[in-house]
Amino acid sequence: MNADSLREKMKDLRTVIQDAEMSVRGGKMVDMAGLDRTVTMICNQAVSLPPDQAHSLQEAMALLIGDLDNLGRAI
Repeated sequence: MNADSLREKMKDLRTVIQDAEMSVRGGKMVDMAGLDRTVTMICNQAVSLPPDQAHSLQEAMALLIGDLDNLGRAI
């Protein structure tokens, strides 16, 4: 796994989280089963990267965390 492919995974996950937030705000139920495993996998892969690559993911990780916070507030 390299930083670029992990950044893509984070981007894809952000889309899922943003879609879930919109659904929740629209009054719909969402199934977020497996979200915790996916987030854990991304975090574990990020910390296993060389420091310079991991550091390059800082902005993408901050955006992902923000989306998770937004989803949490919506729920």
